[in-house]
Amino acid sequence: MIAPGRGRPSIMEAMPDVRTRFAPSPTGLLHIGGVRTALFEVLFAHRHGGQALLRIDDTDRERLVPGAIQSLIEDLNWVGLHFDEGPSDEEIALADSAYQGGFGIGGPAKPYVQSQRVARYREISEELIRRGHAYRCDCTPERLEKERQEQTERKEALGYSGYCRRRDVPGEVPHVVRFLIPEGRSITLPDAVKGEVRWEQIILRDPVLLKSDGFPTYHLATVVDDHDMRISHVLRADEWLSTAPLHLLLFEALGWAPPVFAHLPPVLGTDGKKLSKRHGATFLGAFREAGYLPEAILNFMALIGWSPGEGEQEEIFTLDELTRRFSLDRVNNAGGVFSYEKLKWMNGVYIRQLAPEDLEARLKPFLSAAGLAVDGEKLRRIVPHIQQRLELLPDAIPLVQFLFKESIDRDLDAMLKKGMDETTAREICRKGADALAALPEFDAASAEAALRKLADELGRPSGPVFTVVRIAVTGQKVTPPLFESIYALGQHDAASRLRETAALLGAREPA
Repeated sequence: MIAPGRGRPSIMEAMPDVRTRFAPSPTGLLHIGGVRTALFEVLFAHRHGGQALLRIDDTDRERLVPGAIQSLIEDLNWVGLHFDEGPSDEEIALADSAYQGGFGIGGPAKPYVQSQRVARYREISEELIRRGHAYRCDCTPERLEKERQEQTERKEALGYSGYCRRRDVPGEVPHVVRFLIPEGRSITLPDAVKGEVRWEQIILRDPVLLKSDGFPTYHLATVVDDHDMRISHVLRADEWLSTAPLHLLLFEALGWAPPVFAHLPPVLGTDGKKLSKRHGATFLGAFREAGYLPEAILNFMALIGWSPGEGEQEEIFTLDELTRRFSLDRVNNAGGVFSYEKLKWMNGVYIRQLAPEDLEARLKPFLSAAGLAVDGEKLRRIVPHIQQRLELLPDAIPLVQFLFKESIDRDLDAMLKKGMDETTAREICRKGADALAALPEFDAASAEAALRKLADELGRPSGPVFTVVRIAVTGQKVTPPLFESIYALGQHDAASRLRETAALLGAREPA
């Protein structure tokens, strides 16, 4: 039972050397909520001049996914979260045969992969047995199942009966190691976000610390590693709060000072429920593929559950600015809402702030993935004229694809509006091609002047004339500014497309 929280404790008391850790399990892709946790870990550590560690918690052997460590580290690197200590290339390669290298970190607390620290966990489990805080258990799966059935029939809470507590099971027989939960204990956690959290009664029943295969459970491994790696502050998701009593008891049993815990509010969908795939994309890789910028993602995630200060209206912050401002005192206890629309808006803000050459570089992979043979000079010319229209990087594809195709489709009927006929449209294309090809200096301004002069010579309003030219040159009714599009396409290609359209229109005219 969790009692109501009181005021938040001092999070810096007697802990000047701040060390945090992000410890993902390589059991799948990196969730966007995990990005928020990792971000807060890095911000808090660096705000106080400390170190943020990356640790791979891979003791859940049954759920390991080959290549997951590579994916996790690539995602963290792409989003711009850099850790001061973490697994080396050698450690990662040993843990994941799919690892391709290049992201190793290293550090004095190595190894940073739990599966390579198993001897240490076994040592500590033996120490707990010697101190009387743990015991070996050789209960068979059949016996444990029988216990659960009997507890269910008696309508009791499910859990281990304690049968092996006083049996002194020898170490030579197959066994697990269980923690001896003290009876009649209450536990108080001074949480840096929730305030004081109190459990009047511990409902756990002697949980397993070391499995029969010699691997630790999460509880033993994380407590040992947090101690050995001198972690001062543990920032983790709210869902882990229920494990805090066991972790505090383990620290106490081993005579170690626990770190400061800060349980972060959940990331919610707009319906107030925990964010899940029913709301939309939830894995970081999906946002990357959708064309979000890493800077926008970090900025947006920082504001879910944290605020820069009362009365602060600004919402756009660089990572350096977030680092200077971040404080656990401003992390909310209540869940924060993940709005896909707001993230898209913020992404657009960041795209508009990019230097044109930076935006070019970020667009190229998306354009190439769309099957476009990107010409760097053409892209350079058009980027300033589409930048304000983009919210996601792939938004550029329909705007610029006409530049990178050898042939385009045209809706010729769309030209023939507002009194425009095929004969006139053909004349516009033919004479427009000649006018552009004759320009001694070619740019957007000279193209505009030549085509406006043509409209005047034909005695036609410029609007319908430019519609014909637009469709002829780009194949689209909606494009970036027309004359900038013509300039980006190039003098030769623009004139060639106008002549091609004139021929198509000529083929439609009755003999």
